[in-house]
Amino acid sequence: MADDYLWDGRGVPDPEVQRLEQLLGTLQHRSATPFDAARAGASRPRPLPAVSRSLPRALVLALAALLIAAAGAGWIAALSVAPRSAWQVSSLAGSPTIAGDTLSGSGQLPLGEWLETGASARARIDVGGIGRVDVEPRSRLRLSSVAAGNYRLRLARGTMHALIWAPPGQFFVDTPASTAIDLGCAYTLQVADDGAGIVEVTSGWVGFASRGRESFIPAGAVCATRPGIGPGTPHDKAVSPAFAAALTTLDFEAASGATRSQAVSTVLAEAQPRDAVTLWHLLRRVDADDRDRVFDRLAGFVPPPDGVTRDGIHAGSQAMADRWWDALGLGSMQVWRHWQQQWRDR
Repeated sequence: MADDYLWDGRGVPDPEVQRLEQLLGTLQHRSATPFDAARAGASRPRPLPAVSRSLPRALVLALAALLIAAAGAGWIAALSVAPRSAWQVSSLAGSPTIAGDTLSGSGQLPLGEWLETGASARARIDVGGIGRVDVEPRSRLRLSSVAAGNYRLRLARGTMHALIWAPPGQFFVDTPASTAIDLGCAYTLQVADDGAGIVEVTSGWVGFASRGRESFIPAGAVCATRPGIGPGTPHDKAVSPAFAAALTTLDFEAASGATRSQAVSTVLAEAQPRDAVTLWHLLRRVDADDRDRVFDRLAGFVPPPDGVTRDGIHAGSQAMADRWWDALGLGSMQVWRHWQQQWRDR
């Protein structure tokens, strides 16, 4: 191998170096998705300097390898954190209580006990070393599991903000209507006194599941859930009141066929590229007579990939739906399916 290849790409490449370059290439930035493009005006972090243009090629490869090793070590460490019988809690405002006792400064939330915040109280929970949860006033939350890979809280009412940096599928929050499954993200979860809830995702994506009904909420989207029904259809925060009302009709109301069809028409008429995730969910939730209309509208924003057909989607093929999700550019559905199988095997 000529040394010039390591420094500036000239000369005969070494097969091992090429293999490393191909591996690192999977981590490169992708073009904007329809969901991202709709927010072109939103603030974004400033890009990192293009070090590859100013540093020798060999040094860039070495630094990239070190970064990958460090990231892998961080994930392994997150997975191997020793389970604790209690989680650390700090008071952020007012006087939160744990098992009825007032929390002064900081303390422990034992397994099975409840943390409650009054009208002016707020608290922060250290989630077993993999993240944190901030609890807003008028909330009631219990620590349900501290097992590694099954860190679990139950939010009976109120509002919590979760920031999780563990690998996907490690942190769960049960509510009266659905379970929120972290897939590497930050989100806000609210539960009303009647058990109805809503999740808003600010980073990554969240799985919302109940009794076999699944919703996948990417950053910038919200999703409601109702006791006895489960999660509704995710949608962008910026949709019109009419768009949101139409989804409520489809998700939670016992409406007639004609009313449901009109709700579908409202969604399709107002849909924009950012609404591809909503249309994807509706493929399996609208009545059969409306499914082809949803197919055509989604295909206009994100063409179905090879192997995904109208007939297959109409028949409810999960495999085809999963492939189409991957084409949305919001993450691989295989991540969800992998962790879903892990949960079933426990």
